[in-house]
Amino acid sequence: MFFCLLAGAETLDDAVAALAKKIAARLGPLQVARVTTRNSSSLSATEAAKVQPALNRALQRRVREPKSVDIAVTISENLRGYILVAEIKRENEPAVEMAEFRPAIPAAVAARAAFAIESKMVWEQDAPILDVSTSGDQMLVLDTGGVSLYGRNSGKWERTAAAPIPVNLRDPRGRLEVAGDTLTVHLPGMTCSGSAKLASSIHCEDGGRFTAARNTLAAHDGGGEIFSSTEIGGDTLVSELDGRTHIYDAAHAQQGAFDGWGSDFVALAGCGGRHILAAATGDRHSADSVTLYDLVNRAPVQVSDPLELAGPVTALWPAGDGALAVVQNLSTGKYAAYNLALDCGR
Repeated sequence: MFFCLLAGAETLDDAVAALAKKIAARLGPLQVARVTTRNSSSLSATEAAKVQPALNRALQRRVREPKSVDIAVTISENLRGYILVAEIKRENEPAVEMAEFRPAIPAAVAARAAFAIESKMVWEQDAPILDVSTSGDQMLVLDTGGVSLYGRNSGKWERTAAAPIPVNLRDPRGRLEVAGDTLTVHLPGMTCSGSAKLASSIHCEDGGRFTAARNTLAAHDGGGEIFSSTEIGGDTLVSELDGRTHIYDAAHAQQGAFDGWGSDFVALAGCGGRHILAAATGDRHSADSVTLYDLVNRAPVQVSDPLELAGPVTALWPAGDGALAVVQNLSTGKYAAYNLALDCGR
């Protein structure tokens, strides 16, 4: 499936005309459009009802032995206004086209309140943090030197135990899994296990989730190396080595790909559904941001303002109903772990 660039328009009529032009360019000489519409926005039913007949008129053509092509149009919205998203369901070359327009009344009145992302610092240190896991008054920190256990004493974290597991890699990744008193540590090329209280030595074996000597993951379907993946709405989003985000259905068939996200994203449950938190990454010397998205007809639609961070995101992992982000502060050079959660009250 192919995705277009978002076309801007001032009014609903402009958006319909722009979208019809883009759809028509996708149709073959004998193909005719069969349009259905669905309103998933705050646009009034009266205005939404204008879309389907207007598209039908714009796309009307007379051909002998016509072949119908289903066009599923969803009316959505983002922080700038409304979006018409058309999924062109051709057998050999499905596609998605979009057109944007502004509401007839002020957006502050017409649009739904946006979600907000809340951030709270959990831990900060000089060594690169790979992952953090907290439970009550105990905290495990995985960094490039190993695992450290901290306990809270008079409101402050104090280290009580440590298990050295050196990681010598330019851009290392690691993941903690805690189940009761059992700790599993995933590192490039090896998997380590032991007590979550670090009461005994950590035992490591070759192999596991991360590729040896690299910061990539093994794809679930054995299709090669990836940076990250998450499931939402029956589809799987995969950040691949080409720098794009690819969409696969339940049968592992690719349904599309798009640009604009970094290599890290996670699915968040909350505010009445599942959303995707994605990091917009630059280079190692610029600050990143994280933004919340929904998928509409397998196309990303922004549903929050970007949350600006103090530096580049070096790790982004799911954590309960939220996420854990590790950021290297450009001013201090230190690494900080933040809990990110959704504020549904806007």
